Amino acid sequence: MVTKATPKKSRWATLKAEALKDYDPTPPYLFDAVDPPIEIKAPDSIEQTLALASLLDNSGAISERDFKSLLETICGKAFPAVWAVLADEPVGVLMPFINDLNAHFRAAPDDAEGVPGKE
Repeated sequence: MVTKATPKKSRWATLKAEALKDYDPTPPYLFDAVDPPIEIKAPDSIEQTLALASLLDNSGAISERDFKSLLETICGKAFPAVWAVLADEPVGVLMPFINDLNAHFRAAPDDAEGVPGKE
């Protein structure tokens, strides 16, 4: 009887398995402005994380000119469908939506100024 050797796990596969052993992804955000809701996955990919880092300054703030890029980064592949809903809405809905996404995903640091109980 010939026994097959167990294939050796690649160095990458070993590294990835070790890095993700305790990984517990945040559940998706369900954008229920449409039926069925648009599923927005957590912005935890390398690409999204680095894009978020490049949008935020050292204090964690973001320029208003970058809000669309921030939203695109957080929404990832769901952005076109989300943008189709948001693009023509009054601007007053943008920050509450971004804040709700942030609260769900903890995707960007909280702005502590002006928030009761935060110093």
